[in-house]
Order: sequence, then structure tokens, then C-alpha cells
Amino acid sequence: MLKRVYQSYKKLPISIGKIGLALIITCLFFMLKEYTDYLVNQYSFPFSWFYIGVQIVFNYLIWFLMLPLAYVVVQRLQVKTNTLLQIILLLIWILLIAIVHNVISVRLYDIVFFFSTGYMKEFFGQNSMIGLVVGSFSSLIELWVIMAIFFAIDYQRRYLKNQKELIAAQLSSLQMQLHPHFLFNTLHSISAMIDIDPNMAQKMLTKIGDLMRTMLENDLEQMITIEQELAFIERYLGLEQIRYSDKMIVNYDVSKDILKEMIPNMILQPLIENVIKFGVATAIDRCIIDIKIREEEGKAKSNFLALEVSNTAENRKVSEKAKGTGVGLKNIKKRLEGYYGSQYFFSSSFKTDKLYVTKICLPLKS
Repeated sequence: MLKRVYQSYKKLPISIGKIGLALIITCLFFMLKEYTDYLVNQYSFPFSWFYIGVQIVFNYLIWFLMLPLAYVVVQRLQVKTNTLLQIILLLIWILLIAIVHNVISVRLYDIVFFFSTGYMKEFFGQNSMIGLVVGSFSSLIELWVIMAIFFAIDYQRRYLKNQKELIAAQLSSLQMQLHPHFLFNTLHSISAMIDIDPNMAQKMLTKIGDLMRTMLENDLEQMITIEQELAFIERYLGLEQIRYSDKMIVNYDVSKDILKEMIPNMILQPLIENVIKFGVATAIDRCIIDIKIREEEGKAKSNFLALEVSNTAENRKVSEKAKGTGVGLKNIKKRLEGYYGSQYFFSSSFKTDKLYVTKICLPLKS
């Protein structure tokens, strides 16, 4: 029995602890309100903290006990298939809850008053019946306030859930755009090598098989570890090194402490692809690619994850002229915004005439 009661409170949209805190604050507020009213009107009789406190505490304690019942009514009212008769019955049920609340709280107060003074009010007396009607209206207003809070919280929960599902769908769509775009560029590179060097093209096809396997393994994951992302990047660069072996040098500077940190799937691939297309491909001599991933300290002493991809550029004008608006770089900011809101940093520009740097800063999850 007690377990079922506890479960009914766990189903409420507000935790029991927060409800208890709100109950204490509300009781104190109304007790101070009564005392302020007493001081302002300068009543001749002495102010009784005990009786006022008992009356207020009983009133809201009964509401605390009836909250699961009120929430059941809220849930029933939110059902779109309710008929007119069902709605009328629910409204009658709401009125009955208010009356029952008022009767119980008033009767408990009368019992306490009886033990203290020896006087018991007549329950069906004229004054008691008038107090019952007036008090029931007050209870009804309080019940509507409680139900309105439950409605608001339920609505907010549904809204946030729908927003999360919408963002997840958008992120999945953006991620899926990367796959055909990436494969198109890779297959184009292989196609260009077939007539020049068939053996090299065959090696590239073998490498792309490894890449496809990695992509399929992580395909359904929105977030993967840095270790997984680097494994994919290494295979991708291994493929491109077959084509540009004479003019591409890759350096990795990755802290081992952050390899298990989670980042968006294929977030580095568009950056590396951009380096290959506009750095390595346009270079006459060698292009040095540096991939750095480390933990850095922010201004507010909160650490963040820094992912940096840089490449040397022999001719800034040629590189800037070659810059396009690829799908990968177009949606990278959208993906970051979807995952992190405004809590990220992204920059991509020439640091010097000979060095192009792209940097992403993300909040650390661990």
C-alpha cells in the first residue's frame, strides 16, 4: 500500500522534495500575511501563532496528500478524446475534491480547537454551512492553481521533448548529408587515379572499404569518442596519402587523457577534407597538416575541449580563390549549434599568410 502511494507521488511532474519545500514556504508566507493583517488593522484580541499556524498547515498538508488525485484529473483533462459528458464529470470531480479538502481541513482544525478550549462547533450549524460554502470556493481556487501548475509543467515537458526530437532529426539529416558528399569526393579521387595509376586506384578502393566499415559501425551514433573519430580520420588520411604521398605530411598531437571524451560523429572529417581539397591539392611543394586535440582552460576557470586542424599554405591567394561552400563546412556550424546551443566556439581563417587554422572549442562533458 505504502509503495503504491509512494509511486503515485513519483509520477507527479514535481519532485516530492520540491513540493515539500514549496509547502513550507507557502505556509510561512500566509502566516506572515495573517500577522501583517493583524498589525495593520490593530485588532484588540491577541494574535495566536498556534491557531493560525495549525489552520494554514492543515489546509496545505491536506493539499499535499491530495496532489496525486489532482494530477490524475489533470492527466484526464489532457486526453483529446474526452467527450462532453466526460468533461462534465471531471468538472464535478474537481468540485468534489475542493469540497472534501475544505471539509477535512476545517474539521481537523475544529478538533484541535476543541482539545484546546473544550468548545466544538456544530458541524451542520448555519455558520458552519456558510463557512463550508465560502471555504469550498477558496479550496476550488487553490485546486485550480495547483492544476494550472501541473498543466504548465506537463506542457513544458512535452514541448522540450518535441524540441529534442526535432533537433535530433535535424542533426541526423545533417549527418546523413555528409555521407554521400564524402563518398562522392572520395570516389571522384579514385576515378581520377584509374587512368593515371590503376594499381594506386586499386589500393585506394581497398582503403575505402575500411572507411565504409568504420562509417557503418558508427552510422547510428550521434556522438562518438575522440578515439573513434581519430580512427576514422587516420583511415581517411591514409587513403589520401596514397594519392598525395609526395606532398602531404600529417602530424598528430592528441592528449591521451581525453580520448574517451564524446564529440559529434564525423565533425572533423569536413575540416580534413577542406585541407586536402584547398591545401594539399593546390600545393606545389609539401603541405603540413597538424591535428591537435587537447583540454584547455577557459577564462572562467572552466576547462573545454579544443580541436584544431591547421595546414601550411604556399599561396594564400590561390587557396582563398579555391575556397568553395561545401556541404560539410556548411552544416558543421548547424550541427554544433544543435548539440551545444551557444556553448561552442568555431573559427576558420588564415592565421598567417602561410598557415590556415580551423579551431573548434566544446564544453567538456566529464
